[in-house]
Order: sequence, then structure tokens, then C-alpha cells
Amino acid sequence: MTSRINMKLSEKFAELRRNEEGALVAYITLGDPSPVESLAIAQSLIDSGAVDVLELGVPFSDPIADGPVIQNAVDRALRAGMNTDLAFEISAQLDKKVPIVYLTYYNIVLQYGIKRFFEACQKSGIVGVIIADLPYEEGAEVRQACADNDVDYIHIVTPNTNAERMRMILAESAGFAYLVSTRGVTGKRASLSTGIKEVLDRAKAAAGETPVAVGFGISGPDHVADIISMGADGAIVGSAIVDLIAKGATTEELQAYVRSLKQATRAVKAVVE
Repeated sequence: MTSRINMKLSEKFAELRRNEEGALVAYITLGDPSPVESLAIAQSLIDSGAVDVLELGVPFSDPIADGPVIQNAVDRALRAGMNTDLAFEISAQLDKKVPIVYLTYYNIVLQYGIKRFFEACQKSGIVGVIIADLPYEEGAEVRQACADNDVDYIHIVTPNTNAERMRMILAESAGFAYLVSTRGVTGKRASLSTGIKEVLDRAKAAAGETPVAVGFGISGPDHVADIISMGADGAIVGSAIVDLIAKGATTEELQAYVRSLKQATRAVKAVVE
């Protein structure tokens, strides 16, 4: 397969808004359980017809924002020989029916070379990048490299981000804004954090026309439905999918799971209407 450049994030979110449904953003760790298998898993999620945006984690040895499930996936990937060059090779092979974005850490980008990293993103069909540990004030060179290569730089905001800072950060976000739903690291949780609606309202006000997707702790259709009903433009599900992969879930099981999540982004609108 060759790298067909997929649609931009703005196009996908506009399409979803026309259809009155939220986005399902699904995350996997590249290289887990092996580079070859992660290519097959990524393609199966795309082919499921349920995933609106596929978020691929480029493994870093010290993923400070991630909980045990994704940390273990990163360890498996690195032991299996995963690296940044392989990430781009895998990405280039995907049949891109949906937007593909990377989530990684700044050291990966810096070591690869900022200009080179984003040139490689453009060549391999990556349309957006999230860098989990890069402060806004230190991101000017990255934002410029993104702009030079037509790659959306997706900013992260959290419940600790005050309204003024949120406006400053989200004025620069492209594609969508990533709202962390809870304090702490990624991982499955039994319930959503209290107060997330207030934080989401602030983020939506600060983001303007930029879509806001919510991640961290979203691990089932009920959570997805709740987040979309609160006004989020998308729900990001990672640890729950990665956990299924770790347990040896089949392609059919993974596809069935993401379809159940996607259905929750549609059912909400029917209830509201």
C-alpha cells in the first residue's frame, strides 16, 4: 500500500457536524505488540468504519502523561524494536480513509530533528501532532514547522488551565483542541471526573470554532455518550483499546468495541433531538 494523503481534521469535524454526531478518536501505541502487528491493528481500526480519527502513539521511554496500561504498551513496543523511523514507515503504508495524528513526547521530535520530523509527517500522511510534554511557551519552533508542512498542531489543556491561559493556548490550536478530562495520567476509570462540564464549557468558549475533543479516562460507550452530550466535539479513547490489544483481542473484537463507542456518539444526538 502507498501513502494516500487523507482528509484534514477540519474536513472530518465539519463532516461530523453536518451529520450531527461527535468524533470518535481512537488511540493505539505504534509497535505494540510488534511493529507488524500494530500496522495490521491500525488498518483494522480504520477499516472498521467506526473510527473518525486515528491517534498513533510514537513510543518514548518515559511517557510521563500515561498510566500503566499505555506505559506497558510502550515498553512492549520498544522491546519489539519500535523507533521513529519505523513509525513513519508504518504510517506511510496505511490506507488512510480517516485523518491520522501522532501523539508523542518532545524528546522524540527533538532527537529526530524538528524540521525533519514534520517533513516526515507530511510525507507519510500524518495530518496532526500532539506533543504531551511541550509547554506552550516553548513550542514556537514546533508550531512553525507544523505550519510549514501543513500539519495541525493540537494543543492540550487541562482542568488546571485557567481561562486566560486557555484562550492564549487554544488560539494557536489547529485541527482540534485536546481537553484532558481529569488531573493525573491516562487510564480507564469507572466514572468521569466531577466538574468536567464546567471545564469543557470554558474550553469551548476559548476554542471558538476549533473543535474540542476530550480524553483521559474515557473507557466505554456510556462515557462517550456523556462527553458528547455535554457538548464535546469528540471523545478520545486510548487505554481501553490498548488494554484489549494487550489481552490478545481479535480484529473482530476490536472492531466491535470501537463500533460500540462510535454508536454512542450518534445516539446522544437522537436523545437530544
